[in-house]
Amino acid sequence: MNIPATFTTYTEIESSLDIDYSILNSRIFTTRDISQYKLSTKKDKSVKYLCISIEINLENFESTLDGSAFARPRLLIILGLISFLSGELFTPFRFYGVSTSVGSLTKTKKNKFRVNNISLLKDLRKISNFLNSSNENNKRLFYSLLDRWRKAFYLEIESEENMIHNDEVLLSHFHILELLSDNYKPKQKELATNAIDNFTKNFLKEIYLLDGNSLDSELSSKKKLIETLFIPTLPVTSKVLFMLKEQNLLNDRLKSLISEIVNDRNSVAHGRKVYKDKVIFPVPPFFALTNTQIYTAEMLRMLTGRTISVFIDINHLKDEWEDVNETLLPTYNELITFINEKKYVSLSIEDFYEGKENDITPFVISYYLTNKKLKPNTAIPALSELILNYRKIEGEIIQIIIPVLLVVDNLKGKEYTCAIEIIILASDKRWIPDFKMRDILYYLEYLGHKPKTLRDMIVAKKIK
Repeated sequence: MNIPATFTTYTEIESSLDIDYSILNSRIFTTRDISQYKLSTKKDKSVKYLCISIEINLENFESTLDGSAFARPRLLIILGLISFLSGELFTPFRFYGVSTSVGSLTKTKKNKFRVNNISLLKDLRKISNFLNSSNENNKRLFYSLLDRWRKAFYLEIESEENMIHNDEVLLSHFHILELLSDNYKPKQKELATNAIDNFTKNFLKEIYLLDGNSLDSELSSKKKLIETLFIPTLPVTSKVLFMLKEQNLLNDRLKSLISEIVNDRNSVAHGRKVYKDKVIFPVPPFFALTNTQIYTAEMLRMLTGRTISVFIDINHLKDEWEDVNETLLPTYNELITFINEKKYVSLSIEDFYEGKENDITPFVISYYLTNKKLKPNTAIPALSELILNYRKIEGEIIQIIIPVLLVVDNLKGKEYTCAIEIIILASDKRWIPDFKMRDILYYLEYLGHKPKTLRDMIVAKKIK
């Protein structure tokens, strides 16, 4: 015989979270009085609590002390839901009050969910409808995605000062992308099969000039042969990109970012020698598996959060992701087109620094020079006018100093003279993206560059 019981846990909160909602046979609510739930005799009205009550079933031989274990799966889901929608991390570690009492759960009829006076009730209701109407596989997928997202959020916060979990943050977010992409794999496989079918048929008809029974016979065997090459092992990059395309999130810059993420994930997941005889500040607790990252943990959190939202058809994080999307760097191909077509020629100095032409700025050139995709001699024509006509403006010098340091060894004449003046000016005024020129030297050498002029000037004490 099953005996209904209610497990309740609570924690103090200081945020503007205001919720009262029943979901998953549970109730999530905020209150300033928890005495009525027999969790405490405290009646401090200045303190706000987040409470989670979960109905469970106990058998005759089970104790109310077992309630924590029985309630834990739904508790983790609920913590994931609240963290995901509110943007505030909630973990079981925060909840210090626990009580299990015999009796059915009293559900709420109020239905409210506000954060910073913004109602999130619509999204929560849509999630509730999704859980009520979806098949078991989709529900389990959603629970898994929420849990990975919350874990990545937890690791991100834990690593803010010590960087100790940076690799695990990347892996958790990539796990989300990989898990979710599997949901779109059947459609991708169907499209691949149709494309192979059309290609094979056209090839046999137009090149081999087959028809009738001979065409049908060859079509079957050749199609299967081609399918074995492509379909069984769809690359993970391809699956993720296809998912993002289906969700109407994909563009060239995001595609480039995903390529970077996959490369870093492979470095972390598959393992490689990590020893380096140099490190840079802030000094890491372990040898790094990746060198530089164009993305931040927050960007990953917004990306995976938005993909989860699209999967369950809510607008959550739409504006936040659009803001991130606008900050994505132009791709290498966009930069090369900008240089090869000499689009910089028609730009004023102000327009170049502001990225008026396809968001290309000296900072973009700096990024691709730093990661060695762009060669110094390729970058020089685009930078020449900025170097020759440099202005003593802090924001402009900070943008151009790294490119100047990476191309100065290849400059001659007036360009070289002006580059040296820029370096000295940046050093004297501290118009640099680091504390000292010495730190920039360490950074560039850490990435495998050999900036001879920069080192010589530091050794000669022309700059610090």
